[in-house]
Amino acid sequence: MLAHLDRAARAAVPAASITVLLLISLVPWIGDRAAPALAVAAVHYWAGRRPDLVPAPFVFLIGLTHDSVADSPFGLMALVYLFVLGAARSQRFLVVGQPFAAGWAIFAIVALAASAIAWIGASFYYSAALPVAAPTAVLLLTVLTYPVVAGTLAVLDAAALKRSA
Repeated sequence: MLAHLDRAARAAVPAASITVLLLISLVPWIGDRAAPALAVAAVHYWAGRRPDLVPAPFVFLIGLTHDSVADSPFGLMALVYLFVLGAARSQRFLVVGQPFAAGWAIFAIVALAASAIAWIGASFYYSAALPVAAPTAVLLLTVLTYPVVAGTLAVLDAAALKRSA
């Protein structure tokens, strides 16, 4: 019984870390400054390393949570997170066994596409081309913070998940 509970708790690490990073990203920062999309980085990381522990329905709910808290068009970030999930899973073969820089470059491309999807979706929703300065700042911050996020998640992966395998 305890072994089963231990496995369940370890399997919840990706979902818990994605949720925590989403909440950190959505905390109001000082003024109107942009914050990195930490949950996007976490979804990408876990979908590439442990895709079995990041189910699409969970990612969809994370996106809806993001939409609800950030007051963005309902369903837009759910679509973005599902895109990141699919992209990370489909490009997994390009990252596994490669140097970190290759994974970082792949993430940068996926984050750029995700940012474009979010910008296009929001522009369509509001029937106007929105300014690109804020999404560009979020994209740059997200790509620049990816090594810290991935490093932290790698430590969690090694500590909580590898031991149970």
